[in-house]
Amino acid sequence: MTQLRSAALFVLAFGMTYSCSEPQEQEPATLEAPKEELAPVNKGRTALDSLNALIVENPNDIEVLESRARLYLGARNLAYAQADINAVLAADSNRVGALEILGDLGFASNKTRESRDAWQKCMRLDPEYVPCRLKMAQLYHVVTEFEKSAELVDIVLNLEPQNPEAHFLKGLLMRDAIGDTARALQWFQKAIDIAPDYVEAIDMCGVLYSAQGNPLALAYFNRLIELDPENKLSFYNRGMFYLGQQDWNGALEDFTTCTKLDPADLESFFNLGYIHLQLQLPREAIGYFNQALAIQPINHRALYGRGYSYELLGDMPNAENDYREALSYNPDHEGSRQGVMRIQRAKAQAGVN
Repeated sequence: MTQLRSAALFVLAFGMTYSCSEPQEQEPATLEAPKEELAPVNKGRTALDSLNALIVENPNDIEVLESRARLYLGARNLAYAQADINAVLAADSNRVGALEILGDLGFASNKTRESRDAWQKCMRLDPEYVPCRLKMAQLYHVVTEFEKSAELVDIVLNLEPQNPEAHFLKGLLMRDAIGDTARALQWFQKAIDIAPDYVEAIDMCGVLYSAQGNPLALAYFNRLIELDPENKLSFYNRGMFYLGQQDWNGALEDFTTCTKLDPADLESFFNLGYIHLQLQLPREAIGYFNQALAIQPINHRALYGRGYSYELLGDMPNAENDYREALSYNPDHEGSRQGVMRIQRAKAQAGVN
């Protein structure tokens, strides 16, 4: 069979091999508990140590108990946080800060009804306490009750016009409720203007501009990398932008960085294989697809990529084996089916059984 001359069939058969991914580890439409650091204080003691000492002296100090509950929540020690907040509410069932934390605990435990009840009670007790209104708005956004979410966000913006989280959530509502990306970007940018290190808003701008193929995306991804040089997702998203622009060198550099930060990064190894096919380097591509398959052996995409690489090299037996194995995992994969058909036609023309 005549060796294929380019990677064009790979692109056509496989379709779009990448997508501009939003922060999965940091999905913007979900709620998160506060991430307070257990900051070191005098002579190696932590904030938690200090609070524990205060509680030993006065076990009924609800302010200290609430503060410790927040620290436990930030450290994802939910059982201890729950115990402290239960003690606070047993002493004062109308304490709004404790109700806010109770709602956080419900959400962290996938008990959104408990979150709703706690935050609604908090809002009734103190209509101007912004955290509960904002979290309730976020919860409504998560469950796609966009009108209720928007109403609460507008109230928060009236109470605190410079609240960056409210501007960010307003942007999410523009994107998700009415599909207006341009207006969403304006709200996300306003959040950044108020809080220049607002990672979620910076990431969202980068992702949305990247989806548009707009080079402005690079400024946001570069800023994220400046803020956290160890954040693989920022390198990955920037690599995806470079990939979409066919800037192979930029994409190679970023995906390689991803694999150094996370040696089990399946998608980056796959993308490196894809790029080497575009550069007409199928032998090198096989190495990257092999690494992807070492991470996840049952992977029809990487099998197809490796099979196509073998086909480009004229190694039809290995190409056919990979295509057939890919089809055993995904019988509907058109690229692998077409690959088998090409090889079968070539065999028939050559009179090979």
